[in-house]
Amino acid sequence: MNQSTNQSPVISIIIVNYNVREFLLHALASIKEALKTIPHEIFVVDNASADSSVEMVRQTYPEIKLIANETNQGFSTANNQALRLAGGEYLVLINPDTVVQEDTFVSLLAFMRTHPDAGAATCKIINPDGSFSVDSRHSIPTPMTALWKQIGFHRLFPKSKTFGRYNLTYLDENETNPVDAISGSFMFIRRKTFEQIGYLDEDFFMYCEDIDYCYRITRAGWKIYYVPDSEIIHYKGESTKKDNLDYVINFNKSLYLFYRKHFHHKYVFPVGWLILIGVFIRALFVYSKNFIKSHAAFILDILLINGIILLTFMVRFELKSQFIFRDFFNHYIVINLLATVIFFITALSMDLYRRYKFSLIGIFKANFTTFFILAALTFFLNQFAFSRLVVLIAAFFSTVVMFGWRLLIRRFIKGSSNLFGRSILQRRTLLVGTDENTERIVNKMKQFVQSGFDLVGLVSLAGENIGNRINGIPIVTTLDKLKEYIRIEKIEQVIFSTHSITYETIIKTMSRIGNTGVEYKIVPQNLEVIIGKSSVERFADYPLVDIDYAIGKTFNRIAKRSLDLVLSAAILLLTFPLWLPLLTVRWLGKKKISVWGDKGERLAIFQNTGHPFKGFGNWLLTVTHIFRGQISFVGAPLHTTDNEQPYYFYKPGIWGIVQLNQDRIQDRQDEERFTLYYLKNQSIWLDLEVIFKALTKRSR
Repeated sequence: MNQSTNQSPVISIIIVNYNVREFLLHALASIKEALKTIPHEIFVVDNASADSSVEMVRQTYPEIKLIANETNQGFSTANNQALRLAGGEYLVLINPDTVVQEDTFVSLLAFMRTHPDAGAATCKIINPDGSFSVDSRHSIPTPMTALWKQIGFHRLFPKSKTFGRYNLTYLDENETNPVDAISGSFMFIRRKTFEQIGYLDEDFFMYCEDIDYCYRITRAGWKIYYVPDSEIIHYKGESTKKDNLDYVINFNKSLYLFYRKHFHHKYVFPVGWLILIGVFIRALFVYSKNFIKSHAAFILDILLINGIILLTFMVRFELKSQFIFRDFFNHYIVINLLATVIFFITALSMDLYRRYKFSLIGIFKANFTTFFILAALTFFLNQFAFSRLVVLIAAFFSTVVMFGWRLLIRRFIKGSSNLFGRSILQRRTLLVGTDENTERIVNKMKQFVQSGFDLVGLVSLAGENIGNRINGIPIVTTLDKLKEYIRIEKIEQVIFSTHSITYETIIKTMSRIGNTGVEYKIVPQNLEVIIGKSSVERFADYPLVDIDYAIGKTFNRIAKRSLDLVLSAAILLLTFPLWLPLLTVRWLGKKKISVWGDKGERLAIFQNTGHPFKGFGNWLLTVTHIFRGQISFVGAPLHTTDNEQPYYFYKPGIWGIVQLNQDRIQDRQDEERFTLYYLKNQSIWLDLEVIFKALTKRSR
């Protein structure tokens, strides 16, 4: 209802929101304007958004009935939450990424009142570019209709009543027509229809719940109308931020669920399998397309390195009239395979394609390592005794060509969307902080045109001022919701200002976000806090230190776990004769203590007391926990759960940087510095160095 009065609502508006704060703000403004003369009530159901949509609604529209879910409940469940409370004569399900005209509700209300057979209706929906949205109305997707759509015949023959039936493209978009189904982005439903049909089917988490509901409406004897008397804009895709592959899988999974629910008994068995095969083929196509797009730089380099090796062999041997393709593939193709594997492992260990795909130094190192190992094989393995001149020539030209395409991109492409990703040179960036120093940093970043930062927004530390702007840059989320926001908005880089945030909070935040491929940088208060190997960029007067979060790299994680497994297995095998007496004593005098794990969980660690094996036995039992992956040889200090949960957020270990330097640690800040050093510089070699120093220190 017009919430300032006690009138019964004529229209109940229901909006399910998920991380589209700005769109929701505009949608609510247009909806409020269009409902001025109609008694109404508005429900907003938020599915655990990370962009502070809930706070915006509470502050801007306190009269709106807000339901804030702690987790994403899905579209159907969230709508049903509001439908249970709605009291309107008509119920309107509308997406948050829509903008309605001033006459939209008046027009649809008049139509529904003059057409008592109408159970639901929608208006004309247009895309942001002004074109007609074919999803405004469509038919029920029977298996054959869905098959023509999957194959793509609906695009080839849009005016055909057979092939164009899914989106009803043969109908005039400006004529009112009864249709089988309408878009869930705007559904105007009569209460009598709702009371007869019931709630949305919550088996549909997302997609096809609108198709299912429309099918139930028509089966109950009601009609559904497409009424183009008014229009709305639908910024489709913004409310889901759908990745193509996710969308294909989830949509078609829901479509198959709909098919099984309503049509499985009507059609012969093979038709269902045809639909599944069509879904599989389309998903495979989309996955392949996305994979090539995401890994285009790596694929190009692999093709170049293999092509250049092949050409070098051809030129080298063709000059002597000895080159035969069959001989090459029989004897030398292994060289190409070795080059590919070595290059891949080297690039993975350097994080080359996740973070430094356009780095000239990085590609030089990868090529040097690859061809150095290939050249070494010619000395030590007879079966690989091919000409070292081939290696030298291939190394030179592959490096030149790989440098070449990177320099061309740097020269001619200024961060536009293309095959290599949405932004080649500019990285989607968040800046953590909202204080005066953050404002100065924003000013400098905006002035420094060639910084390479696409500053998406600011991150509030405590949730204040969400939606406000600092020098034109919006405050978009809070620190505790940063991980979800990064995932949804595909953020590539996060910058911390140590004027606004402590190193402990930085470490906690990085650990909580985990290995998502995000780059971390800090703007330090002074350069004394730079620990370990860091690259330093500058924009204007500000140094920008790259936090090389080595412990989170895939290669380092695999190497670290492999080291733990190999060493722990060797120790357990070598001490096998001691296990019988040790286990006997363990059960006689065992003590179980609880320590904090790297994710805040409690780990049960066995220790023995009151027996001759106390010191060695405890250590040996600890090794079993290393073998099981609960703790590591090198990691954070072990803290029992009797104490406050520590801030380290990396796997605890027997030894570690912090443990070795206890005599140099005076306060929490010193401990943070050593922790940050390990997080940035962790490698299998550093772990081995820590183990060696710990053992030698213990022996003294």
